[in-house]
Amino acid sequence: MKYYLGIDGGGTSTEYTIIDELGHVIKTHKTGTTHLMQISGEEFKLRLSEGIEACINAAGIDSSDISYTFAGIPGYGEFEEIIEYVDETLTELLKSDRFTVGNDCVAGWAGGLACQSGINIVAGTGSIGYGRDDEGKEIRAGGWGDFCGDEGSAYWLGKYMIELFAKQSDGRIQRDILYDIVKRELKLETDFSIISYVQDELKKDRTSIADLAKLLYRAALEGDVSAINAYREAAYELYLMAYAIANQLSFENKIYVSVSGGVFKVGSLILDPLEELLEKDGRFILEEQKTTPARGAALFAYVLDGNTVSVELLENLNKVIECQN
Repeated sequence: MKYYLGIDGGGTSTEYTIIDELGHVIKTHKTGTTHLMQISGEEFKLRLSEGIEACINAAGIDSSDISYTFAGIPGYGEFEEIIEYVDETLTELLKSDRFTVGNDCVAGWAGGLACQSGINIVAGTGSIGYGRDDEGKEIRAGGWGDFCGDEGSAYWLGKYMIELFAKQSDGRIQRDILYDIVKRELKLETDFSIISYVQDELKKDRTSIADLAKLLYRAALEGDVSAINAYREAAYELYLMAYAIANQLSFENKIYVSVSGGVFKVGSLILDPLEELLEKDGRFILEEQKTTPARGAALFAYVLDGNTVSVELLENLNKVIECQN
């Protein structure tokens, strides 16, 4: 029996998945982020080692039994030093050169479209788009990080929420439900206390600010117009990624677009305006996600080993299992 390892890195957590040659999920494991812009090289190596060893040991196999591995690593492809370090680390941990590393957006595409041509938009802590056309040409858009971009991401929405609170506070826009939710939930003594809250308590931490997006979501559900519009603006930013990618690739037919990442868990607030924009463009079809990015990473390892994805294999891949962490 052959086995395949997929690693789906992210700004918040990393998931490891082993599947067999029939697509059955054998074991999964989760660790913290493997983003080298957020953690040290030593911590990166420790987390990868933990995740890989936990999956292999729990599956009762040896690293030599892994036929191929695909690792989606945040930031990979953006900095030369990251590429070299990640490749060297995986070679050491896997005791093999039978692996491919790509940006974590590739895992999103592999899971969203089952390794078929099309575009995947990731909106988690950060945001990025990745596409692969009928000829296998690939390109990405977005993914410039929290300072330069990450439009439509949870971080972007969390920061946007802070800005909306400030505007509602001083009267630049009408005070609404969001103002009360933020002041109550963050226990702000005064409106200006939000400054020290972000700087001193959150330390401007990317993940912590992204977590504030949950307050924006609550405000939107309760009818805050500014919060609802924030999700419409996020949808537009994410649509632009699909637009940019499609303009640089070649597709004979309609372009399938899948989405992945925690932001889309808000459902219709962002999916409805995104689908409207895609349909208005005329080139796209919003496609339901085929499987998770973590399982997609393992599926891509299977494909990179020279295999073809069948309907039966995909069905096996999506069978419910009890994740063991």
